[in-house]
Order: sequence, then structure tokens, then C-alpha cells
Amino acid sequence: MTTISYRPEVQRARTLRQRLDLDRLDYLRELRRLAAIMSQTELASQLGVKQPTIHSALRTAAKVAEPVPGFSGASAYEIAQRYATGELTRAQLVDELGRWVYPSEAPTDGFDSLLVSASGSFDEVGRALSEGLIDGAIYDAILDRAADSSQ
Repeated sequence: MTTISYRPEVQRARTLRQRLDLDRLDYLRELRRLAAIMSQTELASQLGVKQPTIHSALRTAAKVAEPVPGFSGASAYEIAQRYATGELTRAQLVDELGRWVYPSEAPTDGFDSLLVSASGSFDEVGRALSEGLIDGAIYDAILDRAADSSQ
């Protein structure tokens, strides 16, 4: 697995980009929660936007998964993002991703070895490593914890 080397002066922007993604998820989840207890018109008024803006955002929010109970995100990648932005400690990250239930990969037909990664698969942890959200030591700790949990 290849990891990308990033220049140190870019780290703040990288963290803010991850934070932007997470803030959007959190915003959409919160909108969905609020829409269950107030009208779109009232919600729009309270947020200082137009009702069609809320309507559109709620359509998008309907596609956003809630965090898995007992975890900080809806996917292994989201949990890694939360670690990268400082929301989680290393211990919390390793604990959560070590306990995460990763779907098994579907077998190939023997002719076509192309596998499509399932949402929530361990490939998301690999992606977090390759994108610099976690380091190799954390990746290894997650592997060890996941192996211990599966026994």
C-alpha cells in the first residue's frame, strides 16, 4: 500500500478539508433531526435561509447514514477522519476501528479478479492510511485489535 508524502505546511489545510467534510455530514444529520420536530419553513427562518434550500438539503440528508451506535461515525473512513481532525484520541480510534464489523469480500468467479469494496470494509482503513489520516503504526494496531476481536 502506498502512502502519499505531504508537505508539512499543507497539514492545516488538509485538516480543514477533513473538518469541512465532517461538518457537512454533521450539519445534514442535524437538519434531518430538526426537520422531525419543526417545519421546513420554521427551520429555514431559524437558520436564515430560504425554505427551498432546506428542502434540497433534506433530500441530501436522507442519503447520509447515521453513526453506528457505539462508534463515532457511519463508516470506518469517517471515524479515521474524526481522528485526523483531533476529535478522537489514538486509543479511541484503535478501539473503534478494532471493534468495527468489516464485511467480508465477495469471492471472485475465478476469471475476473476485480473486487468492488463494500461500504464499511477494511479498504476504508487502507484508504485512510494512504491518504495520511492515520499512520502505519495505527494501521498495524487496528489490524491487531481487529484480529483479536475476531477470535
